[in-house]
Order: sequence, then C-alpha cells, then structure tokens
Amino acid sequence: MYRKMHIPDDPLYYEKYYFTPGDLGFRAIRHQRWKARHSSLLDQWYPEGARLTALQGANILFYPTAIGWHPSEKAEFGVAQHDAWRTIQRAHAMPMECT
Repeated sequence: MYRKMHIPDDPLYYEKYYFTPGDLGFRAIRHQRWKARHSSLLDQWYPEGARLTALQGANILFYPTAIGWHPSEKAEFGVAQHDAWRTIQRAHAMPMECT
C-alpha cells in the first residue's frame, strides 16, 4: 500500500482540497532478491523518499506517473520540464549508490 505524501497545489491542480497527505512514511518493500520503493506523482520530485528508502536497503525505485504538463504549456515549457524531470530522476539514484 502506498499513500502519496505530497499533494499538488498549483494552477489547474488543486488536489489539496480533495486529498490528505499520506501517513505511512517511506518504506522499502522486500522482494526475493532486492528491495524496492514505489512512489508516484508529485512525490517523485522530492528527494527524501529515495534517500530514506535507500537507507533501508532499497536498490530499485519505481515511479509510475502521469506527470507532464498542461497542453497549453507544452510549446513554451515542455522541453525544460522534461529536462527537470530527467535531472531529478538521476538525482534519486545518487543515494542508492552511496549506501
């Protein structure tokens, strides 16, 4: 079970009026040969989940998401937003390698 910790509160996505932040913390899930962490949506933009589960021994991160950009913003911001997303995903890998 996973409950997202960060709730969007920005133009066009005011989810704070519909959802409450999760209360389960960040946990690594043990599989037969590895430990993993699942996160989704806005949580993937924050480093603490990757860091805390790496400290628990997680060596795989899963980030299923529908994050993107609003269609009216794609032409102006799409390339920069995609680059920012790639950068944050790479940054999440750093604590995994340091443990």
